[in-house]
Amino acid sequence: MELRHLKAFVEVATQGSYVRAANTLGIAQSALSRQVSALEREVGGRLFHRNGRGVALTEIGERVLPQGRALIADAVAFAQAARSPKDRPSGEVTLGLVPVASRMLVAGLTAQLRDHYPGIRLRVLEGYSGQVEEWLAAHRVDIAIYNRYRRVRVANAEAILRADTHLIIRSSHPIAQGREVPLREIAKIPLALPVRPNSLTNLLTGLAAARHFELDIRLEASSTPLISETMRASDLATLSPVQVFSREIASGEFSAVRIVRPSIEQITWMSFGSHRPLSAAAQIVARLIRKLTAPHRGPAMRAKRPING
Repeated sequence: MELRHLKAFVEVATQGSYVRAANTLGIAQSALSRQVSALEREVGGRLFHRNGRGVALTEIGERVLPQGRALIADAVAFAQAARSPKDRPSGEVTLGLVPVASRMLVAGLTAQLRDHYPGIRLRVLEGYSGQVEEWLAAHRVDIAIYNRYRRVRVANAEAILRADTHLIIRSSHPIAQGREVPLREIAKIPLALPVRPNSLTNLLTGLAAARHFELDIRLEASSTPLISETMRASDLATLSPVQVFSREIASGEFSAVRIVRPSIEQITWMSFGSHRPLSAAAQIVARLIRKLTAPHRGPAMRAKRPING
C-alpha cells in the first residue's frame, strides 16, 4: 500500500470531488483516479459512489477513512521527527550557570527559544562556580557557565565574558562615593561572600593573606539573593562584578566601587559535557548564549576564536 494512494483517497473524501482534490494535490485528475483505483484493488472494494454533485463514500470508504487519516498523520510526524535535529530541533537542554550569567542570559535566552525554537525546553540550575563545575563533571548539565580569576586557558571551554570585580555596598555608605578602592581598604568593611569552596572567595582570602591582612567575612552564603537580602538588612558589603547587582545599582539602592591594587578580572567560561556529543538543541542554546553575550565583550574577546567552539 503506497502512501500517495492513501493521500489521494483521503483528499477526495475531504473535498467530495475528484476535480477539487486534484487541484489541491497539484496532479492531473486522471492520475488521481488511477491512484484511488489502485487503492480500491488493494482493499477489494469501491471506496466512492459517484453522484451528480461529486462523490460520496461507500461503506468500505467510511470504515477505512479514519485509519487512512491516522496513517497519513503518522507519516507526517515520522518525517518531522527525522528532520528535527536539523530543521526543527527539539528536546531538553540543562544549563548550569553562575549568577553573573543568570541575570544577563536567562530571560533573553528563554524569549529567543520561545520565539524561534519552541520545541526546545530549557532547564536552568544556578549556583556558584565550584558547584556548576561539579554538575558538569557529574553529567547533570549539558552546558556549564562558570567563572575563573586567572589568565589561563580552560580546556574544552570558551571565554564568553570578562568583568572587573567591584565592591558592592549600600549607597549610603561613605566609601560608595568613590570610583575605586584598594583591596587593602576592604579589610575595614564587614563582608558577605559566596560560601567556600568558591573561586572568588578563595582568591580574595589568598590575596589578603599574601599582603598580610585579613578580610572581615561575617557571612558566607550559598546564593546571591541571600547575600543581597542580608546587605539590605545590615551594613555588610560584597565583592562581585557589577552585572550581578545591576538592578539594585540602577535603582540607587547599592553602589559599585572598582577594586584596585590589585584589580581583579573575572573571566566567565562556557563548557560542554563530554559524556555525549552536544545535541542539536544544545548547539542552538550555545549559539544563542554567544549572541547574547557578544555586546558585553571587549574587542579583543570578539576577535579571538572560541576555544573548541
